[in-house]
Amino acid sequence: MSILNRFEKSKILLSNSELSIFEQIWTNLANLQGKTLTEMTDAMHISRQSFLRIAKKLGYKDSNEFLLDLNRQTVFADITTTAMVQPSVLEQNIHHIINHFDTSQIKKIIDSVEKSERIFLIATGKAQRNQANILSKILIKHGYFVVQIYDLFEVEEIKNNMHNTDLVIVLTRTGTSNDLLNAVRSINQTNARIITVTSLRSNPISNWSNFTVFVNTQKIDGNVYELNSLFYGLFELIDFYLTDDSITKQTKDKQELVQNLLSNYMVSTNDHLSINDKELLLNFIQSPDLVFTSISNISQKLNVSTTTLFRLSKALGFKGFKESRSSIGLEIRDFLPNSNQYDSYQTLIKNFNQSVNDIMSTDFSIAHKLISKYNRICIIYHDQYSEILADELIRMFFHTDKLMQKINGQHDSKFISERKDTLFIFLITSQNGETDFVQTASKINYANNEIVAFANKDTNILGYKVSGKVFFKSATASTHYFSDMWLLEFFFISYFYQLIFFKERIYNLSKSVPFLYILTKSA
Repeated sequence: MSILNRFEKSKILLSNSELSIFEQIWTNLANLQGKTLTEMTDAMHISRQSFLRIAKKLGYKDSNEFLLDLNRQTVFADITTTAMVQPSVLEQNIHHIINHFDTSQIKKIIDSVEKSERIFLIATGKAQRNQANILSKILIKHGYFVVQIYDLFEVEEIKNNMHNTDLVIVLTRTGTSNDLLNAVRSINQTNARIITVTSLRSNPISNWSNFTVFVNTQKIDGNVYELNSLFYGLFELIDFYLTDDSITKQTKDKQELVQNLLSNYMVSTNDHLSINDKELLLNFIQSPDLVFTSISNISQKLNVSTTTLFRLSKALGFKGFKESRSSIGLEIRDFLPNSNQYDSYQTLIKNFNQSVNDIMSTDFSIAHKLISKYNRICIIYHDQYSEILADELIRMFFHTDKLMQKINGQHDSKFISERKDTLFIFLITSQNGETDFVQTASKINYANNEIVAFANKDTNILGYKVSGKVFFKSATASTHYFSDMWLLEFFFISYFYQLIFFKERIYNLSKSVPFLYILTKSA
């Protein structure tokens, strides 16, 4: 269990002064790591007794165990001063977040979902409503009855009919909305379970929820923009664990595999095993992790000699213990599940990371130039999913001076044909979207407008005057929401880096070249 999960679970036990101390430790962790206990307490101006009390309340045996765990934490690089930071820092941080998704929290969600007859989704803000639409699609796909609540006044109407088989999932960035807090308090008076999904660890709403799931997002350039794609990563992990063929419902766990292999050995060689051999083999079956530790460790743990281990291996048909262990390792490596819909949780995480690598290496330069060239930008969507992507792209560019709007290409052809000095961005996520593109692109006046297409690589956009194109990366069905959203986010973030870098460069040049400053100012 991570330190912050321990904190969320035990913070009610901490006094106000202890809460303040923990906050100071966590805020200054980068400067405190590597220090001895004395050096840390001196730097924080706290007593060793205070540090020990906090450690105990968080469930640690002593101060040293707490200190060791603090030193193990990965401290994110600071990306609050965006103009000063390379994109590689952001890449490193997002990889770290993906690799450390809290699966115990996700499994809690799964447990609550599987016990529910009805699931109510409450979302505040445009970003959260888009998230709710995707989560709803995932839950409905798995056969759950889902109701999305758009108006918080509806809570008062339905709360009298809520039962202990109902689950309420609240999607909120900070959990500080008074209206939302009142709604959650009202639901808390019923028997329904409440889960809050948020990017702010401690917020008022989590106090009225059964438990809170934290999505470890990051912000760029202070509060300008907060990463949103990681919410979609969480939803796809939920999809993973809800799938019948997932790792939780297959015999794929390393320990269980070793136990099965050893049990098979016992059955197949039963006639050749002595009573002592069978007893020793049973010990391995009960503690399968021991198989891959050192022989001296096994001897010590099971209180047997290396000769005894050798005799057991011979009885199982191997030349020695090392050979028997190598054989088990090979069988585990070559194991294939009955269904390969999801190879394993590790493979899923690998797919997430691969998406990040692919997208971080994408060349957006032409699309960036076109965005810079046009002040009016019209985003063309064709279905509910591409509309969500359009909403998110518009939300990102709120932080610039661009005038952006979304248009359904099939319903607003007259509007499209009359536009001037406009960049049209097409979001083509399906074959239907390709058909819509062909029909809509023919209505654009190319004399003073241009097109950027975000599309799949196999999309047929040849024959049309497309000034720039960006391809949605090939992603597995289990990661495509995250991948698509991260592509759009990094498209914006890289544009934002470029924008600030350009402005700073002009500013620095203007200080050394007065004439250039006059030209820039008048322009």
